[in-house]
Amino acid sequence: MAERDVLLAIETSQREQSVAVVSGDGAVVVESVRTGDRTHEDLMPAIDRAFAKVGVSPERLHAVMINAGPGGFTGLRIAHATAQAMSLACGARIVPVGAGACARMASVLAGELSSGDAVWVALASKGDESWVQRVEGTVDAIAHDGRSSEASAWSCDGVRRLIADEHLPASWRQRAAQQDVRCLPLRVGAEAVLQAGRAILALGRHVAPEAAVPVYPREAEAVRLWRQRHAAPPA
Repeated sequence: MAERDVLLAIETSQREQSVAVVSGDGAVVVESVRTGDRTHEDLMPAIDRAFAKVGVSPERLHAVMINAGPGGFTGLRIAHATAQAMSLACGARIVPVGAGACARMASVLAGELSSGDAVWVALASKGDESWVQRVEGTVDAIAHDGRSSEASAWSCDGVRRLIADEHLPASWRQRAAQQDVRCLPLRVGAEAVLQAGRAILALGRHVAPEAAVPVYPREAEAVRLWRQRHAAPPA
């Protein structure tokens, strides 16, 4: 029986998407997922390309790490469905990694943070509200303890860095400046998901396929509009 020593990470929570594969203590192979052609799904082909470059078969897959969100509605769904299918087909474990932990690890890999730095992560902004989470280390975010908050209600509590994407409201940037908090750009990548997921897996934390569900800070806009259009008329 083949040794199960292969780890796969999937990052499809943002526009820039990728997968990463590693076998044992070998080098991590990262493969970009082409997203420009809506008529051609490239996630599974990208996984196949990464497996081929490492020279391993899916039978050796030990665990699939995924960015659990918050993030893009469709991207998160695709990643979770793919992980569930591979778990059921190969018996691999599923390791959800909170978006905060993924963002923090990506900044560590980019050299913007040290391995011991705490950081705030703000995502999924709408109006004056953002989903915000304080991340001390990679394993914090498995509980998905982020919260939605308005800028005026947020206090940095002595943590002077905030990771956020380009959609962070001006009120949040002003609030950060008032507290002498430096804003760092959101970075995403499957290698960050992989490295954060490794730490979680080392603690024995993983979930069954049916328990792997995306984290959404609010109902998706498309779903809200559908409900609004198809609501029953008042009696």
